[in-house]
Amino acid sequence: MPKRSHVLWRDDSFHSSNWDQMAGLSKANLRSSPKPPETSLMATTSATAAAATLSAMQALCTLEASHLSMWMFGLLLSLTVLGSSSAPTYPWRDPMTRERIMCQQCPPGTFVAQHCTKDRQTVCKPCPELHYTQYWNYLDECRYCNVICGEQEVEVHQCNATHNRVCQCQEGYYSNSEFCIRHSECPLGHGVVKPGTPFVNTKCEECPPGFFSDVSSSTKPCQAHQNCRQQGKLTNVPGNQFHDTRCTTCGMAKGNGTQEAGKEDCKQAVIDFVVYQNIPMRKLKRLQQLLEQHSTRKYSQGNRAAIQEKFRAYLLQLKEDHLELTKELLIALRAVKLHEIEEEVRKRFNLASEI
Repeated sequence: MPKRSHVLWRDDSFHSSNWDQMAGLSKANLRSSPKPPETSLMATTSATAAAATLSAMQALCTLEASHLSMWMFGLLLSLTVLGSSSAPTYPWRDPMTRERIMCQQCPPGTFVAQHCTKDRQTVCKPCPELHYTQYWNYLDECRYCNVICGEQEVEVHQCNATHNRVCQCQEGYYSNSEFCIRHSECPLGHGVVKPGTPFVNTKCEECPPGFFSDVSSSTKPCQAHQNCRQQGKLTNVPGNQFHDTRCTTCGMAKGNGTQEAGKEDCKQAVIDFVVYQNIPMRKLKRLQQLLEQHSTRKYSQGNRAAIQEKFRAYLLQLKEDHLELTKELLIALRAVKLHEIEEEVRKRFNLASEI
């Protein structure tokens, strides 16, 4: 059973009382890692700083050289003061005077060790090991790195002072409803057009004309049919979306008495020609049973393309040490009453004298 996968923000150790200090932020919002509302104050302050800098640079162009150094000192001082005020703040009540004051928040990687008073700013301290704060905050303690990588997951971001641990699905899997699911395989006749990622499943499409896929795969695209003529060969079986074009050097012209059926290439040509004929499924399975009757392996199951590929692989293996395979194939065709295919094989490969 696959376990929960890619989780960016999980925390069961954090108490709701801490969130009450976050100026109305709900625990549910922080679990999805939003930025605190104070970021709008930061944006406004940053915009003010940018405007001030632009005005200052425009003024710089009109200054005389004698006043330049003094003016630059004042500019740097004003920008420093302006920058120091860009830290987001939060409302607080001075414990001594009971006055309502605005305290500066602590930056990411730190927490509030002491809240500010009327006379002193907030005291921040770094997060201890295995704890973090990701944003400006006014938390009394850092958050615990509580994300644990599960089954079929890998760690892509270690826990540090500013980020929780981040996990994602390992290679070959993708995240679906917080579980890691194995990438889908494209079936025969279909190829991968977009490989799967840790976040998205494999995308498959049917092979277009001129292309094929003879395997189920989560990585392989459709491949182009080979061109027999370019290789100086003859086309034995045209390709389709499920298998490649089968080429041969076996002479197939009528009346060519110089060709011997025992030649290896001719044996393979006969096998390819028979296997890829449009034989009814019932007869194809019967043909398979007759030729594999001495085999200990189970008969092939699946759709036509799958049965054809497994049947072909078995016959090619068998021809290596079976001198009479061509003759047995003709006998099997006759037994299954595939007479038209039998006659075509005899004519095509000059096997009229066989059996």
